Order: sequence, then structure tokens, then C-alpha cells
Amino acid sequence: MNVKEFDQNMRALFGESEPWDADGIQIDCGGDIKKALVALDCTTGALKRARETGADAVVTHHPLIFRPLSCVSVSDSVGGRVAFACRAGISVVSYHTCLDIAPGGVNDCLCAALGVKDTSAFVPYGRIGSVETTDLASFASACENALGARAQNALDCGVPVLKVAVVSGSGKDEIKAALSAGADTFVTGEVNHAAIIDCREYGLNLLCLTHFATENVVLPFLAERVKQFVPEVVLYGV
Repeated sequence: MNVKEFDQNMRALFGESEPWDADGIQIDCGGDIKKALVALDCTTGALKRARETGADAVVTHHPLIFRPLSCVSVSDSVGGRVAFACRAGISVVSYHTCLDIAPGGVNDCLCAALGVKDTSAFVPYGRIGSVETTDLASFASACENALGARAQNALDCGVPVLKVAVVSGSGKDEIKAALSAGADTFVTGEVNHAAIIDCREYGLNLLCLTHFATENVVLPFLAERVKQFVPEVVLYGV
């Protein structure tokens, strides 16, 4: 199965991404994909591992090329990796917001890892559900243990944790939506300073568990979907 066919099949599973997104086929080196490496990001480490294992493609969540490149330079972070992939004959394909939105995708995997149950979508790529009533410190500790990551920010507004809104990665734009959906606690990867102030003003508990940790949980799910179309799959970074 070539890269275009592979992407068409994956799109049939996940659906479309947000209009502003830039995922899908990033680099097409031609030929069939017989072995794929699945990673959160197309880092140099992931590309080297793909070359070592004989993978024809790297399949990621985050796009390698998010904004158009005016040139490809090996001294540039993105350009250097594009050049590496092309020289090694490694295609790169990414599934970003479509994987955030898809049933069973990033946010569903994150809720499952954190024990958030009876979930529903409160925005296309966010989920809201419930946990057994607890305090933020206990909830934060359980979440850190589940993801193997320390929280970057934990804002305790003095309300019990029961109704939890979850947005993987960067969730700063979904705070009002989480509040309107009835959440008492908002879990995401990272937010900016203004978002922390907003949560304090609204009395919404906040827990930021890093962009990486809140999204890396999806890799086994992604790998299983890739296996439907590629004979051999290697997981990187899990």
C-alpha cells in the first residue's frame, strides 16, 4: 500500500481534521509502506529509529510541517528533519486534530488513563466526565502516577473534584466551554498565564499534565489502526 492509499484508509477511520490543521501526508518518498514507526512527533530520534528498524514511514500525531517552508535547510529544525527523511527514503504522515476528535482517539485515551468515566464531548476534541469525589491534591497525584509525569501547574480553587473536563495538549481556549459544560476541574497539557488567571476567577480547578504526557497515551491506539494497513509496526516513545 502506497502513502496516498494509506492516508485515504486512515482518513476513512478518523474523519477530517480542523480546517486550520496541516496534517496528513507530510513527505511521500514513493513506494509501498511495509513497515511503519509510530511516534508522537517526527523527531530526529524517531527518524533514526525508523532507519535502524527499516521502517518505510513514520506515522505521528503532530505534523512535522505545520507552516509552509520557504526553503529546506539542514541547519533548520524542521528543514533538517525533512532532509533526513528524504535522504533516508522515509515517508512521514501525521494525524493531528482528526485523532483528537475521533472516538477512541487522544482525549478518550486520556480519560481512560485518568479514570474519567461516562464521558461525552463538550467541544469536538474535548471530553467531560466524572470521577469519584475527591480533592485536587489526591486527584493530581493519581493523574501524575497514571501518566508518569509531574504536573506543570495545579490550581486548587477549593472545590471538590467530581466533574472533569479534559482537553489534551494545549487547552487554554476551552476554559469557558468546560465551565459552561458544568466542570469543576479542567485537565489539559499546558495553558498560558492568562488562562490560569481565568480559572482562578471562575473557581475552576486546573491541572496541567504536560503536552507530551496528555497526548502520548494515544500511541497504542494509533499503532493498532496503522496495523490494519501496514504489515509491521514499531512503537517509539512509549
